[in-house]
Amino acid sequence: MSPESIRFDRAAGFYDETRGFPPGEDRHIAALIAQAAHLTPSSRVLEVGVGTGRIALPLAGHVRAIVGIDLARPMLERLRAKRTAEPVRVVKGDVTRLPLATGLFDAAVAVHVFHLVPDWPDALREVARALRPGGRLVSGWNEGDRGMSESALWHAWDAAVGAITRRNVGVPRERYRTFLEDEGWRPAGDLLVHRYVTRHTPRGFIDQIERRVWSSFWRLPDADLARGLAAVRAAMRELDLDPDQPLEHVARFNVQAYLPPDR
Repeated sequence: MSPESIRFDRAAGFYDETRGFPPGEDRHIAALIAQAAHLTPSSRVLEVGVGTGRIALPLAGHVRAIVGIDLARPMLERLRAKRTAEPVRVVKGDVTRLPLATGLFDAAVAVHVFHLVPDWPDALREVARALRPGGRLVSGWNEGDRGMSESALWHAWDAAVGAITRRNVGVPRERYRTFLEDEGWRPAGDLLVHRYVTRHTPRGFIDQIERRVWSSFWRLPDADLARGLAAVRAAMRELDLDPDQPLEHVARFNVQAYLPPDR
């Protein structure tokens, strides 16, 4: 594992609050993943970067068993505390050197992972090794249509410090849509999309910046964070935004299945 890999130990206390889905949406997303991966009640699934189980726990109802791997012990402890009877087993480990047998899984799931892993090509090779012949990797990611006010706040932030926070240690942002195919993975089936609505306030947006809830903010110097916050607050005043008036965000959770490169 590269020492530059992003570990989420510090995020265990707020990850579900800031990355979780609105009530009931997780069931729809789990069903979409099951459809893309052709999962059955006998399927064995690997989730890399399992975290607190926001994907694995609802997905568990579709399969025989899930093994989740993650670097962050506090995240795995949070998953264990949430787990009831779901067949989800967790392993603390490195996705670039999976401590798992070859050809063990019918499918693998990765949601918001490979941009955090400097050695992501090695991680992909390990995922391919863990899949049985015909097994699929399901990649999931969020996009959204921000309203004018939320877009203005993000624009203010990006204008001030966005060039710093957009840098990834793993897959670059500009390659999110292509990196798997660039590495020889082949799309299997159509892109599947689930749409849902989230609501949060400008005050909550400021609070999340101050608490550095996004991993891209963790290494941001205090002076840059303060400059970005000042720009966001100035935009709020210019737009005369009520800090407690919820802003609506139409989100899209995208799911695409891939077959590994020809061996």
